[in-house]
Amino acid sequence: MLKLDSEIDVTRFFKWWGQELRFLVPQKVYDAFKAKGSLVVHIKDNGATVSYAYGENQELLGEFDVNALAKEELQNLIQGNTNYSDAKVVLRVPEHLSVIQDIVLPAAAESNLEQVIAYELNRYTPFSKEQVYYSYIKRNLENNKVQLPIRLVLVKKTTLDAMYEQCISLGLKPSFADSAMQIVDLGEASSAYNLLPKNLCLQAEKKPLFIMLGSLLLALALFIILLVLPLKMGSAGLAKLKQHAHNAETNALEIEDSKKSIDYLFQATQVLINKKKAAPSLVELMNTVTEVFGDDTWVSQWRYFNNTLQLTGQSGSASNLIASLEKTTNFSNTKFISPVTKDNRSGLERFKISTEVIIKQNADAE
Repeated sequence: MLKLDSEIDVTRFFKWWGQELRFLVPQKVYDAFKAKGSLVVHIKDNGATVSYAYGENQELLGEFDVNALAKEELQNLIQGNTNYSDAKVVLRVPEHLSVIQDIVLPAAAESNLEQVIAYELNRYTPFSKEQVYYSYIKRNLENNKVQLPIRLVLVKKTTLDAMYEQCISLGLKPSFADSAMQIVDLGEASSAYNLLPKNLCLQAEKKPLFIMLGSLLLALALFIILLVLPLKMGSAGLAKLKQHAHNAETNALEIEDSKKSIDYLFQATQVLINKKKAAPSLVELMNTVTEVFGDDTWVSQWRYFNNTLQLTGQSGSASNLIASLEKTTNFSNTKFISPVTKDNRSGLERFKISTEVIIKQNADAE
């Protein structure tokens, strides 16, 4: 059954994972991020021994007296080698001048471990917190959730202060101090501790870090801008193109409607023109009828409707009028539409004739 309250050591996992993926990282990048070597300083009565430690290897730089000449010699040696100049300075306290004490605290004390150790220091060691510089390492005990094992490392303040001053006299400012009985491994975070108080430690220059972080943030911002801005501009351009297309479509529809209206007006006008052309000239019809009828014929009523001409009037000989109209090319199917009667006052015959008008204009137009 899976225990949800079990502790998992993720440090081991990531260390193994990093080692397995080591071949994917370029050598220059790996060298830039892996732990550098350190300059280890052993202080003696009238001098100091300086060596360069890298992994399990150690290279002796020499033994130096604490004076200006030795300081210049040591600094020239360090400046002449980039490995030395980039290395951290470790002040190593001899075994006989440091104390290591293993203690066990309740697991509940882990939340405020610094205060608990400071308060209980004189109980577990013969020193008070005012007499010594101290640090601690948390030790792991499997499946122990009740107790918290701690390894205390102590050195007298007077001893470490004197060693620190000698180290400074040689132009070396330590980043941390450890005991020869409990050497700090730079590659192992679980073994790290520092006997030097914060006010004596060499503080790393933060300005290059801030510059690097600022450059990364600026590059990230520029990358985001270069990635987003074209998309935004493209979206804006696409929106403008869509708007232009919509406006063009609207204009096209308006033009199409206008064209339809013009075509409708043209067709209506053409129909009127055709009707006008189809209708005979009434003046010409009147002239033709006047030429056909003699002086003894009077037309009192003239009506033209649907290509049919109706004439009402009086004539000396109404029966001859139909033959006279049929002789012309303008009329056909001429007939009386009412009986012919005689007017007693005038002595003339009353008539009412209907004739169809032959339209010649259509043939001319075609």
